[in-house]
Amino acid sequence: MSTLEKRHIPRTAVSAVLGGAVVGGLGYLVAGPPGLAVGAVIGVATGALVGHRTSEAADPDDSVGHFKEIYTSMPYYVQDMEWSDYEPAYRFGLETWRTRGNQTFEEAAPALGARWLKIRGGSRLGWGQAGPAVDHVWREMEDTVRGQGQAG
Repeated sequence: MSTLEKRHIPRTAVSAVLGGAVVGGLGYLVAGPPGLAVGAVIGVATGALVGHRTSEAADPDDSVGHFKEIYTSMPYYVQDMEWSDYEPAYRFGLETWRTRGNQTFEEAAPALGARWLKIRGGSRLGWGQAGPAVDHVWREMEDTVRGQGQAG
């Protein structure tokens, strides 16, 4: 799991509840109330594991999947730009925060802007448009690390 919060927890919870209900029901049919209890525990554990693995497999964007869900609602979103324009900026934000996170975004921005022009690939975003997305990643990473009680 990435440092950023994954958005699959609801799917995992639903799978756990459904697994508990199904296997618990089967346990009840086979062994009565004790079978219900044992089946529910086994079903919840199995359902949670299956739900977690399914959700992880369904998130091919890894750490940037969170941003894919929200990028069009961000104030920096440019009309008619697509995920393929923003994905490189978010990935660049993750990469550069890991290597330059000891600086503030404002301190790192000039160097990041120069590098963006070289690595942006097929993205149509100039640095003026990509920079806020990169800054967004940096802020989320700082908040996440601070929340986990780690040093950046």
